Amino acid sequence: MMKALKIFSAIALSAGLIASASAATSPINANKITKRANVSYTCQGGKHLTVSYGFNAAGVPVTATARVNGQNRVMRYDLNHSDNVSSFFKDARGYRLGASNIDSRNYRKASVMVTEPNNRIAFKSCMPRTR
Repeated sequence: MMKALKIFSAIALSAGLIASASAATSPINANKITKRANVSYTCQGGKHLTVSYGFNAAGVPVTATARVNGQNRVMRYDLNHSDNVSSFFKDARGYRLGASNIDSRNYRKASVMVTEPNNRIAFKSCMPRTR
């Protein structure tokens, strides 16, 4: 009886360890926003811009939302143009936000620029405001 109890305990412990190991290695949903953060910018010409960033669990940006030309623009991270040097976001109408590489650790340090669909610059040389 005692031996059976020890074997059962060992099996239960092994099953628990396997379950926790597989949960720890489960893939990250790259499009699921787990953190949001706002940054206020001062831009060339005295303009002001506020951008709300959404980051996934890996700290990679998913969205950047900003008010441009009187409307909120939800721009998705553009994998086709972003790399380890630059981050780009684009909405369905063609509004774009570009910056040096942004992640959840450095988003308050990066300068940004916003362009309209016709490539006209809406906000240029935008630097994060100090608190």
